[in-house]
Amino acid sequence: MPFRHTIWYVCSMKKYYPATGLIISFFIALMGYVLRLNREDMRSSVLTFSSSVINAFLSWLLIQFLLQWRKPSGYGWKAVLAIAGCILISLLSFTITRPFSEVQHRMGAFANMRAVYFVLFMRGIVVGGFLFFIAYLFRMSAIGRQAELENERLKKENLQARLSLLQEQVSPHFLFNSLGTLRSMLHEKAPREFIQNLSDVYRYLLNNRMADLVVLKAELDFTQAYLHILNERFEDALITEINIAGSDLKKRLPPASLQLLVENAVKHNVATADAPLRISINTNDKGWLTVTNSIQKKNKVRDSQGSGLNNIRERYRLLAGLDIIVEETGTHFTVRIPLLT
Repeated sequence: MPFRHTIWYVCSMKKYYPATGLIISFFIALMGYVLRLNREDMRSSVLTFSSSVINAFLSWLLIQFLLQWRKPSGYGWKAVLAIAGCILISLLSFTITRPFSEVQHRMGAFANMRAVYFVLFMRGIVVGGFLFFIAYLFRMSAIGRQAELENERLKKENLQARLSLLQEQVSPHFLFNSLGTLRSMLHEKAPREFIQNLSDVYRYLLNNRMADLVVLKAELDFTQAYLHILNERFEDALITEINIAGSDLKKRLPPASLQLLVENAVKHNVATADAPLRISINTNDKGWLTVTNSIQKKNKVRDSQGSGLNNIRERYRLLAGLDIIVEETGTHFTVRIPLLT
């Protein structure tokens, strides 16, 4: 690869911060120019200024390369190599530009050439040390930003994985109850409507199984289809009352949350024609959805560890940093969940 192409390739790489290096090099050269003001003619001043810019910029690229090079691994050794390289660049820059500058006419100001090289040596140390410090700060800042981005990406992936896991935990036991009811209804006309509602339920679950939030209207339609299935099973033993404000229908909540609360009420309570289970679903002016059921506890409930409520609680915590409210009295069990805008 030709040398000019190599320089272009290096400068075009964003990780070397070429624009920043060029600006810093310009100001370093400008400081040197001010110190030499009125001591050189215009031609030599421009040449010296240009040489200083190139000198500092090449030193910057060298330092960036060393910082991102795998070896040596310690930043102390990288600093030593960087400063040594800057000294070498300073000496080479002087050697190349010397024939075109006024240095040879000012030799009397120095005891000998060793003094000149001593000045160049010190300039390499100072410029190299300063540039290495700035480049090191840039390097640490970039590593910090990269770590933050990586953490955010991992958090997002972890959140999505946990949400997916939680959404897959929706208890499927109502499916088996529904299928059992369907088998007992095959000789009647009602199975057609029952199957339609069952289809609506599973269509909703499949369409929203990966969604984080759904609008309340869609969730309510899904729950009403689910309630129709339950009514075919319990008949007059299940009474539901729904009072949802029209302004709340566009608010959002995690999918299947309302269905889980209804399912939770049916799973933990006895429902008979003589003592029907009553479930009330409503919203209030504070933006909360409330599900209340009468308490008629079963003697023994399988899987009674509160997995349904924990599912909803965890999803709200992950999605919005909010919690649900659970209240139990001697006669009623109430769950309030926030509606999100």
